[in-house]
Amino acid sequence: MTNTFRLTSLALALSALSSTAVNAQETKQYILKQSDLAIFAPQTSRFERAAISEDFASEPVAEVLSNDDNGTVLTMELTAQQVAQLKASGQYAYIEEDYEYVPFTSTTSAEVAPYGLAEVQAQLLQDTNADLFKVCVIDSGYDLGHPDLPQNATGFTDLPGGLTWYQDGSGHGTHVAGTIVALKNGQGVVGVLPNDKIGVHNVRVFDNDGKQGLTTRIARAVDNCVENGAKVINMSLGGGNRSQYFEERLQAAYDKGVLLIAAAGNGGDATLSYPASYDTVVSVANIDENRVKNSSSQYNAQVEIAAPGTNILSTVPRGTGVAAGVTANGVFVKGGGMTNSVEGKVSAELVDCGQGLSACAATQSVCLIERGGASFKDKAANCQAGGGVAAIVYNNAPGSFGGTLGDGVHGVTIPVISLSQEDGTALLSSVGSTVEVQLEAILDYDEKSGTSMASPHVAGVAALVWSQHPSCSNVDIRNALNATAIDLGAAGRDHEYGHGLVQAKAASDYIATNGCSGAQDNQLPVASFTASCTDLACSFDAAASRDPDGQVVAYDWNIDGFATTGANVNHAFANAGSYQVSLTVTDDAGATHTVTQSVSVTDGSNTGCSGLETWSASKIYRSGNEVAYNGHKYHSNWWHRGKNPAQNANVGNAWNYWTDLGACN
Repeated sequence: MTNTFRLTSLALALSALSSTAVNAQETKQYILKQSDLAIFAPQTSRFERAAISEDFASEPVAEVLSNDDNGTVLTMELTAQQVAQLKASGQYAYIEEDYEYVPFTSTTSAEVAPYGLAEVQAQLLQDTNADLFKVCVIDSGYDLGHPDLPQNATGFTDLPGGLTWYQDGSGHGTHVAGTIVALKNGQGVVGVLPNDKIGVHNVRVFDNDGKQGLTTRIARAVDNCVENGAKVINMSLGGGNRSQYFEERLQAAYDKGVLLIAAAGNGGDATLSYPASYDTVVSVANIDENRVKNSSSQYNAQVEIAAPGTNILSTVPRGTGVAAGVTANGVFVKGGGMTNSVEGKVSAELVDCGQGLSACAATQSVCLIERGGASFKDKAANCQAGGGVAAIVYNNAPGSFGGTLGDGVHGVTIPVISLSQEDGTALLSSVGSTVEVQLEAILDYDEKSGTSMASPHVAGVAALVWSQHPSCSNVDIRNALNATAIDLGAAGRDHEYGHGLVQAKAASDYIATNGCSGAQDNQLPVASFTASCTDLACSFDAAASRDPDGQVVAYDWNIDGFATTGANVNHAFANAGSYQVSLTVTDDAGATHTVTQSVSVTDGSNTGCSGLETWSASKIYRSGNEVAYNGHKYHSNWWHRGKNPAQNANVGNAWNYWTDLGACN
């Protein structure tokens, strides 16, 4: 039975908004957690506390996610106006949008073997005791029946439309699962744990198009993994928004001894992606076969470890793996299929079309086109306009690449594949000869790239190492993986590679030598900073930060929600007030420490307002409070917060939040 709430008092007032007004506004799904309102005195609060009670017989106004000692959490469909009113009431600890997450994958091809297993030392340990553990994959589904995957897997989904966990519409989840558990059976590929011993549980959170991955759905998936006995959870997915509700569910799983692994993200920048960037989660970066960070892999203070994620061969739903390439002079060269290209197998004369910036004379021929100067769709369209029957686009820089023709309505009706620069230039010698281009979804295996492919390597290694030392905790395994990773990039932990390339045998040996708790504990660094402000402009100096047994290597600031890095930073605030500033320092062993201070700034024009505090956007004001702002004195008429006095005041009456009492002078 679905839990629902009947909303009364203020909440009912919101629902009583005219249907015309509500229908005119877009509604979104939000997550709400109740507050106990202990900080608001009844005689000074502008709002009465809403009487909210659980009523299973009422209409389903709101779905209850949890109702325990930690508070009640629910979801509601609300307009922006309703959200603003509920936030102003103070009756909720938080109200946040139920954001949608996506799988972290980009497709490409080059290598033909799962080189990642050797890179992470998976083949140097036996998974004899893996039957003591269970791995959970939260993703797009699992192709139950695939000849190279365990058949005793379990699963769950709450997606609408009859979608099941044991089918995979996009192939992402099956690929991720294969990296962890593909069977050693003489065919296909081999996973980190290949002997069909470890338990596998799958929770499907994406539809066939990789959509509907809402925060609440993924948070419930974490709960389901824990309920089904998983010790390691892999999440090759994410988004750019932090959620208190999701963070609480992850913390609950972590506190129960579950190790959480997630993809760092494919944005190629320093932004934080979630769930990877929560402290309870191991954030995994993507490196290639040369142990170089893939350019798409995100880098930030939360990246903890790295693993192979570029051109990873693994399982996909049967018959959906793409066979792409070209045969010239009897030699097959592997390529990549352009996303949203039609399939086909074509034999014809090869024509050099340069960069394909205009229609190419290629009647009943295959166009060989160099990358650059136009979109892949336009290049393919120019080939087709000249009578071409297939197009090959080769890179204009060393290495291979993946591309797309855009959405499905692009008008290109010939198969289009990509080649590396090396293979493309070599193919120029075959111009004038007959070649065969193949682009067909006929295989049970495929190559994919992304932090999505790196994350399951770490999840598999974690379970493999843990199976060697079952008495250790999730924290012990996490520490061992970080302590024994091969250092890459800058010396020590860095934002691009974290602690470095994960190593299974080294981590197991480390625990065997030092015990579950590891070697002598690294002493935490100490974060400290000073602030110097002139009017709204402030300088922050972290020179006083220190590390007792090493050195501080990174300084990460959060200045009232603005993120920046460096030992010395500057920031200009928009308005006078009191703001929270946090500094997190990281030492050369990867340990962190955070300190938070409140910094007050003025706009420089409050001269003469002696004895009055400066208005702060973050402070709650009640009837009778008086403040200074912009050289004027203001009197508060009722309870409120964040209402700028200059914008929310009347002179000589009490019909606004503030009354302007005039210039202080």
